[in-house]
Amino acid sequence: MSEDEILVRQILSRQLSRRELLRLGAAMGGAGAAAAFLAACGAGASSSPPASAAAASASPSTAASAASPSPAQAGGKLVIGAFEDGALAPFKQTIIPMFQNATGTKVEFLTEPYDSFFAKAFQDGQSKAGQYDIYIMDDPWIPQYAAAGILEDLGPHGIEMDADYPGPFADLGFWPPRQGPRVKGFENQTPKLIALPTIGDLQTLTYRNDVFTSAPATWDDIVNRGKAAMQSGKIKYGFVFRGVKGNPIVTSFYPVFRSWGADFFDDKWIPIFNSAKGKAAADFFVTTLKSLAPKGVAEFDSDQEGAAILGGDAAAIIQYSGNAIKSDDPAQSKVVGKLDFGVVPKQEAAIAQIGIFIHGVSASAPNKDNAIAFMKWFATNDVQTALARSGDLPVKTPAFSDAQAVKDHRLLPVALAQLNAGAQARPRTPDWSKVESIIGTELNIALAAGSGGGAAMDTAAKKVKDYLTQQGYY
Repeated sequence: MSEDEILVRQILSRQLSRRELLRLGAAMGGAGAAAAFLAACGAGASSSPPASAAAASASPSTAASAASPSPAQAGGKLVIGAFEDGALAPFKQTIIPMFQNATGTKVEFLTEPYDSFFAKAFQDGQSKAGQYDIYIMDDPWIPQYAAAGILEDLGPHGIEMDADYPGPFADLGFWPPRQGPRVKGFENQTPKLIALPTIGDLQTLTYRNDVFTSAPATWDDIVNRGKAAMQSGKIKYGFVFRGVKGNPIVTSFYPVFRSWGADFFDDKWIPIFNSAKGKAAADFFVTTLKSLAPKGVAEFDSDQEGAAILGGDAAAIIQYSGNAIKSDDPAQSKVVGKLDFGVVPKQEAAIAQIGIFIHGVSASAPNKDNAIAFMKWFATNDVQTALARSGDLPVKTPAFSDAQAVKDHRLLPVALAQLNAGAQARPRTPDWSKVESIIGTELNIALAAGSGGGAAMDTAAKKVKDYLTQQGYY
C-alpha cells in the first residue's frame, strides 16, 4: 500500500483526517490544484486578546428571529457543501432549520467524505461550475483556496471579522495572512477577509481529579504528581499521548514545543524549530514525558491514548474538543466524574493547537446573495449561542459564557480560558503536511529510543530546508 493510500484511509479518523490531506490535494485536484498548493502559504495565528465576559441569553427561536436577513435576502435557495464529520451534526440539525425558518430560504446541505469533498469543491471553484454557494472547509485549506481565487472577498459585502471572534480563530479567515511568512506574489497585498470561522476546535488538558487536586499548571506539576501517582499505584500512567510518526506525534508535541517558547519558521520560511528552546522541548518530550507514558507509546494513536484516559489507566492527556467531551459519556468512559478539564501546562507559556471548521462563499456561487445573507446571520451572537447550546464549540466569545450552554457543556469555559491563555494554528503553508511528516518521523525515532530529541530536530530542520528549497521557497 502506498503512503498516499495509507493517508486516505487515515481520513476516516476525525482528528487525523483534517490534518493529513494537504499533500494529497495536489494529486486529487489535478494540475490546477497542484499549482495552487505550491503557490499558497501563510502564517499561524497569534494568541487571542482578552475575551469579553458578556453572555448571550437568547433561545434558539429568539436567535432565529432576531438575526433574520432583510426581506430582500429572504427566500430562494442556498447550497452548502461540507466534508463528513460528526461535529457538523448540530449545524445540520439545529442551525440550518433555524436559518430556513427565519428566512424562507431552502438550504441544501451536501456532504461527502473529507478527501472527495476537498477535491470536488476545489474543482468546482476552479471551473466556476457553481455547484456550491458556500464551502465549509478545514482551516488548512484556506491557503490553497484563497490563492487560487475561488473564495469571494467578503469585505465589499459588508462582512467584518468583529471583535467577538477570538484572535486565533479570526486570523484564519484572511488571505494573505495578517502576520508571518507570505508566499511569493502576495508579500505586499493587503489581507482580505475571505472566510469566517464555523465551528471551534482546539486542544485542552483532560486530567484525573483524584490524582491532581486542581488542574496542573506546569509541566513540572504533570511530571511530579504523575510520577507520585504511578509509584503509589493510584494510576498506571502519569501522562498519555500519540507517538505514531507524522501528524499524530507532532500534534501531541505541539503544546510542549510551543510552551517552551519555540517556533517553526522565521519570516522567510527558514526552519528554526531546532533552536535551543525547540531542542529542549524535544528532549523533554522523548525522555521525561515518555517516562510517564505506557510502553510502546511510540506506536500510540488516537484509539490507544483514548482508551488509556477513558479506561482509567492514565492521569492526564492533551486532546482536541471532540475527544475531550467523551469524558462525560458513560458509554465511552469508565471514569465519569473523575475527569476534569484545564488549560494545557505551561513552561514559558500555555499554548494549544487549534484546528477549526471555516466557511467561505464561492466566487462563482449561483445564489451569492443568499450565501452572503447566511454569512451575516450565522455570525450573530444569538446564533452562536444556539450553536453552543446544541453541543458544538462556538466561534464567538459571548457564546462561550452562555449559562445554559455552560451548564450542558462544561468544556466551554475551559476552551475560552485556553483561547485567552494561548492558542495557535499550524504554520499556514500548503506544504505543512510534508514538513510535519519529516519532523514527526525524526521525533518518533527519538521517542522510540528514549533519547536524542534535540538531534532529531537538527536532522529534521536540514531535511525540511532541503525540501522547501526544492519547492521554491527561497
